[in-house]
Amino acid sequence: MLPGKKRKREARILKAASLLFTRHGYHETSVEAIAFRADVAVGTVYNYFQSKPVLLQHVLASGRSESLRASAAIAEGPPADPVEAVSELLIAQMRGANRHDKELWRVIHATAALEPDAFGLDYFMVKEQFRDHISILLNTLRDRGQLRRDIDTDVAAKTIKYVASEVFRRYVINDNSSLEDAADELNAMLKFVVGLAVIR
Repeated sequence: MLPGKKRKREARILKAASLLFTRHGYHETSVEAIAFRADVAVGTVYNYFQSKPVLLQHVLASGRSESLRASAAIAEGPPADPVEAVSELLIAQMRGANRHDKELWRVIHATAALEPDAFGLDYFMVKEQFRDHISILLNTLRDRGQLRRDIDTDVAAKTIKYVASEVFRRYVINDNSSLEDAADELNAMLKFVVGLAVIR
């Protein structure tokens, strides 16, 4: 089969899986239902994705490369103001995550908690990639002389990522919260957290 046709078939399977996971949840969605929705044989789904957890990992990853590129670009060439730099990076990550709707994120979060071995560890490894960008950014700011030299940037990056993850989680569970609301909440917290490390 031509590579273009394979890519289209894979995209169809991912689209069907994303839709069904969102509508019915992870456990209630069978590979058979995904195959039916994608108009392929069940065996074809397994040819592309060896298991249902792997399929959910690929749904989560779809479009992630663009988010990682945007995040890395800000980390390596941040704005002059430290708080603005961290805020811009995290909001870029949040906007990238927003490519999936809230209901699918609820499924992803629940599945990560309920299936730690099959899915959760991979999900948290993805989050580590974004945390690494925060660490790179903090090192850049420290090298510029904008952050205190005694700051452990790995610990600071983990703390900032926890704050951002909690803000995003609250955004996901609240149907009335907009991405702009989440960004405003995150900005307010970052002024405090990053402000503790900034050299005045």
